[in-house]
Amino acid sequence: MNSSLYVLLGLAVVTAVFAQNGSSTSSPQTTSTSTFSTTTSSHISTTLTPEQECSKHNGSCSDCVSNAKCLYCYSNDECMLYPVGKVLPPSSLCSLSNARWGVCWVNFEALIISMGVIGGVIILTITCTCIYCCCCRGNNKQKLEREEAKFESQKMERKAKQDERRAERKGRLDEIRRKYGLVKDEAPYQRFDA
Repeated sequence: MNSSLYVLLGLAVVTAVFAQNGSSTSSPQTTSTSTFSTTTSSHISTTLTPEQECSKHNGSCSDCVSNAKCLYCYSNDECMLYPVGKVLPPSSLCSLSNARWGVCWVNFEALIISMGVIGGVIILTITCTCIYCCCCRGNNKQKLEREEAKFESQKMERKAKQDERRAERKGRLDEIRRKYGLVKDEAPYQRFDA
């Protein structure tokens, strides 16, 4: 944390020096140094650390949770920096039932329970979908193949019956033609021998 403060201080120094050199190039070096020191001190006093930024919202939950870095604790009405190194704030900092982050109307206990339920529903949905796709669709393919085989066998039976009926009809017609002398010769057209 101190190293980041030094980096910010260094950037402020460089910015102030360049700003001073750009505005008056004819002023002596000592004047820019004295101006630099007053600029630096005023810049440091206006920059707040994240802890200070959160602590200025003490007493108001809605102001505190509007900043995503801050956590509001109802037990002591204190706005504090959220411990980013941990997923959940430790109980030494604030109990989960009194801690608020993001919105004031949901505590961490309810958030954990609801996220667990939502996660469970999502996992259950994915699992059921995978089971349906893998198992049920495989059974549907087998069922479809059985139905296609049954349809093909019925089609072959119908065709065989149709051929049998056609042969019976032809046989009856030929019998009627012979009975009445209408039998056609095997070769109705013959070549004339002259």
